[in-house]
Amino acid sequence: MACTSYCESSLLDHVLVTCDEYKLGGSPAVIVGQCGSTLVNPEDEEEIAALLLAGQAKLIENVRFSIPAGSPVTVDSPVGCGTSIRINEDRTATLFDANVTGGTNLFWNDLNKKKIAWVLAYLCDSNTTLYINPNQGITVSANFILPEQNNELQRYEVTLSWRDKEIPYQYAAPAGIFN
Repeated sequence: MACTSYCESSLLDHVLVTCDEYKLGGSPAVIVGQCGSTLVNPEDEEEIAALLLAGQAKLIENVRFSIPAGSPVTVDSPVGCGTSIRINEDRTATLFDANVTGGTNLFWNDLNKKKIAWVLAYLCDSNTTLYINPNQGITVSANFILPEQNNELQRYEVTLSWRDKEIPYQYAAPAGIFN
């Protein structure tokens, strides 16, 4: 029986942006979906509104959200003199939330005790969203920061962690959800 190696497949096209329409960063809002909730179409305004109305998802606004580079998860080569094999990617996102209130404190404490299913991050400059939907869910680690001086904001600094080889995909922002 012959097996196919990943080295034997052809490469896809690398697509350039047109007319210097590069996308800028910046995300002021995200929606998080509770475990058990499913978002079938990240562009569907009605589906997202229904999840929000049912309490299966929560909109978190007036924050800063970012995703740094992931870290490869590798295993040793099963062949002598071989190189390590990348089997997955550990990924994180960070969220800066200066909405310090008693209710927000309860919200982050609750999320610290559970995983979430997915995140839909709004990218304001390009009016798109970034959809993060790993198979094993997303772990939340929220911390409260009280600066020692009065020239910094009290805030929650949140790290979302997941493992997925795939880079999150961008979609057109659903109308009426983030604006």
